[in-house]
Amino acid sequence: MQAIMKDKVALIVGADDAVGKAIAGRLAEQGARLALAARWSNGLDVLVADLTAKGKPAIAVAADPRTAAAAVDQVRARFGTVDVLIVNPPAPAGLWLPGLFPHEFDTAMHAGVAAPYAFLKAVMPLMQRQGSGRVINLSSLDYLGLPGKLDKAAALSGLFGLTRAAALEAAPHQVTVNMVVMGELADAALSEEENARRAGAVPVKRLATPDDIAYAVSFFASDAAKYVTGQTFFVCGGTSVYFSMSV
Repeated sequence: MQAIMKDKVALIVGADDAVGKAIAGRLAEQGARLALAARWSNGLDVLVADLTAKGKPAIAVAADPRTAAAAVDQVRARFGTVDVLIVNPPAPAGLWLPGLFPHEFDTAMHAGVAAPYAFLKAVMPLMQRQGSGRVINLSSLDYLGLPGKLDKAAALSGLFGLTRAAALEAAPHQVTVNMVVMGELADAALSEEENARRAGAVPVKRLATPDDIAYAVSFFASDAAKYVTGQTFFVCGGTSVYFSMSV
């Protein structure tokens, strides 16, 4: 594979789930040096060891919104800079309004908006000084508003607004900020029949894979996307076409 990310430093926040690991693998293949972040960094030890054994530079970083600045400093101490920030926030629970308590709503907003904000704030001065950078926020179709997912819709639509506003602020510094919206992924907690039913509701008749998401993220992380910013890109098998506000 062509090393289109050679020597670029990518900080992947939320690298400990299937999507985060797929993104890490994709960027490593393209030559990036990786800082893999999660609340508990020991959950990334196996992935870091595997990448290192293959000659792919990678470190694990313990980070959450409160320690975002310290995490970025740790990455700079190891690799010198941060060229790419990818934020894969934990998904809010997804609850109906009657059963949604204030503390649960606060938790959702913290997961969906506070984490991307904290890491964006930590890396943006660095990217602005160097005159380049890529920021990619991951979201889901739930931001469009679906019944029983009020907390998700509120948090992720906030992320939508944050992404667009940050893109305009960062544009004069040649820093791009985009959002990748994930479609339905296979759920190991569900039966094969239930996953098949979910796939049947997708226009392309299959569920998304982590690699599908990683391909899109790697485009936005590359120099090929240097003239693309403030955009919302759907990787959803066509499901977003059913919505009237797919923007």
